Amino acid sequence: MNRFARKFFLLPGIAAAAVLLFSGCQQDELTESSPTMRPLTVQEQKTVASTNDFAFRSFSKLRQEEGAKNIFISPLSISMALSMAYNGADAATKEAMHQTLGFEPATDEELNTAFRNLTSLLKGLDKQVVFTSANSLWYSNRYQLQEPFVKTNQTYFDATVQGLDFASAGAKDQINSWVKTKTNGKIENIVEQIRPEDVLFLINAIYFKGTWTYPFDKKLTRPGLFYLENGSTITHDFMTMKNGTYRYYQDAGKELIDLPYGNQQYSMTMLVPKAGHTVQELVQELNPTTLATWLAAADTTTLELVMPKFKLAYEKELNNMLTQLGMGIAFSDQADFSRMVAGQANLAISKVKHKAFVEVNEEGTEAAAATSVGISLTSLPPTIRIDRPFVFLIREKSSNAILFMGQLMQPQ
Repeated sequence: MNRFARKFFLLPGIAAAAVLLFSGCQQDELTESSPTMRPLTVQEQKTVASTNDFAFRSFSKLRQEEGAKNIFISPLSISMALSMAYNGADAATKEAMHQTLGFEPATDEELNTAFRNLTSLLKGLDKQVVFTSANSLWYSNRYQLQEPFVKTNQTYFDATVQGLDFASAGAKDQINSWVKTKTNGKIENIVEQIRPEDVLFLINAIYFKGTWTYPFDKKLTRPGLFYLENGSTITHDFMTMKNGTYRYYQDAGKELIDLPYGNQQYSMTMLVPKAGHTVQELVQELNPTTLATWLAAADTTTLELVMPKFKLAYEKELNNMLTQLGMGIAFSDQADFSRMVAGQANLAISKVKHKAFVEVNEEGTEAAAATSVGISLTSLPPTIRIDRPFVFLIREKSSNAILFMGQLMQPQ
């Protein structure tokens, strides 16, 4: 019997949206001051560590495919969407997803609880930062979801569950309307079509909007040269911060700029290769341990900062990347998602697609993915100027959670 895989769409923009679509067999019927953040539990720390490790591994694989292109992803959104699907997986498929997502040994309840608590902790930390995360399951009303699968995702991911007539034109519009609302209008068309074999969409949507602690002065924004890695230059608008405070680190090959939002719970961390070095060299060195070391060594500075304002949109199917990371079985006819849909053992993932959007301007950042920003100078100057490709991340500092990660090779 031929099998059809499902689709997983990950769409971060100013909001990040992850969508997972499953198909059956063709024969089937078819701030001001921030609230005090409690210390993370051991399991929560492990879950954040696994999510961050997945972020670096997936970003590295994507960069091998994309090379000198702009990249922007939300590893947290990808992990959360896949974790909802994980709750319907079994046997070797579940183990492969467990390994790919980097989960430490833990029960399903411990993993799900950690994600629920982490999401709760990230919300409301700062009145000048908006962070929301929403989840939903949209299924064809010709099928019945298994009750434990539904209850788990409702309990731990607060998932909206809705059956639809997938044969109607309105089904696609209803799903897209939900995504558009949850992403503040940044993602409009997550589902382009619903096929006869499609059974289920699992969607995670993340939205982030942060105001800089020390905004850039709009009157100082002016054109300047951005130096591309191929040796050419482009003219682009650069912002200037004259009276700000942020964290700074440099060594022989790179600079790190950690620029805070709001009450400084969240920040954008930019990693800029110095002259004679490349983003590729930096990424090969970048992992959770090295990032923590560089951040710990950073000092507070008030040096004038000049950096590009930019918008970045990214779209990528993640099947190949996830297969390389070890969960290829989930896309094959050997997949086991038997805990998901009643009477349907022949389910597999067909497509994982990620879309992301970020805008960085004088006031702050709107995003649905993570970025990688970098530029560097050979010595500590009176002005720090980011005018070459870099890697950037948007982080919550007390939990160490990486919300978004990317690289800006050419600003737009």
